[in-house]
Amino acid sequence: MTMTRPWPAGEPVQQRVWVDPIAIPNIMALSAGKCGFRYFYSGTLGGFGRGTWRLAVLVDLVSVETRDKVRLDGILRRPALSPSQLGVDLVILHHGVGGNFYDAGMFAEYSDALLEKGCAVLRVNNRGHDPINRSMVGGESKRLGAAYESMDDARHDWEAWVDFAEQGGYRNIGIWGHSLGATKSIYYMGTGGDQRVKCVVAGSPPRFSYDAFSKVEEGPEFLARAEESQKQIDAGHPETLIETLYPFPLLVAAGVFMDKYGPQARYNILEHIPNVKVPLLVMIGTAEAQTLTSFKGLPPEVEKLAGELDHLTYESIPGADHAYTHQREYVWGVVSRWLEKV
Repeated sequence: MTMTRPWPAGEPVQQRVWVDPIAIPNIMALSAGKCGFRYFYSGTLGGFGRGTWRLAVLVDLVSVETRDKVRLDGILRRPALSPSQLGVDLVILHHGVGGNFYDAGMFAEYSDALLEKGCAVLRVNNRGHDPINRSMVGGESKRLGAAYESMDDARHDWEAWVDFAEQGGYRNIGIWGHSLGATKSIYYMGTGGDQRVKCVVAGSPPRFSYDAFSKVEEGPEFLARAEESQKQIDAGHPETLIETLYPFPLLVAAGVFMDKYGPQARYNILEHIPNVKVPLLVMIGTAEAQTLTSFKGLPPEVEKLAGELDHLTYESIPGADHAYTHQREYVWGVVSRWLEKV
């Protein structure tokens, strides 16, 4: 992979911008085409989810190119405090399905919390960012995003960002993924691993199991979408978009649907967790385990593995939905205590 410098040689261009929580996605999207700019944005301080915006924070807009020539963007934030009070000096934050690095969600809050502990933050896009995107691949524009991404190819994204962190001088690197970003993190570390990664936090990683999906209440609807997807593939149209509610509401190409959720179950976290060779923290909310297809019946399975595997820690987050609404401070307490010990 190749690394783009955080800013051009010589005097950096600085742009001071004050934004409120609603404006962040638009401003970050506009700035994404200006690789090399340093600018300020306001962060959430004064408590999780309380929306106190009072301090401009300097960030570096950075980019990488993966080994298969996909360009990805992100932001790097360095702490004023040094050294890190945690067992890592940088954490790479990976979004979930259709997400992105400039969303004003939980990772905006957790970025501030990590910085306050003296830990740098690299908040990044992977090729599945946004529902559909046009990405530069080897100098050509290609459709990617949640609808068209390859789960297996996402390993190149994880590798490229770890390369970037290593080239930046970081030696104690942690990965924190949420939702699909958590499942991809487990898959990356369980199918080859990366000795440069010290630990992984997997927040609400969905299980992709055709067999499990078939047996829940939503099973008939899931099987109908699977049959529809397979027909499109057999007809030579794997890029035909399928609208599905289960296991997750998504507009997705037929080929991607079957690759992720089909009978082969290539990305079932229960199969890959035992092969992760570094400390791994898995968190699942009790509310999402009751309501979301990908999590029904999953907590007892992960808890069982935690009793068998020394490297795995499992935490059930009481009352938490998939976005950890009203429980983000609790989640940070779990993560920070765990990171202090790795």
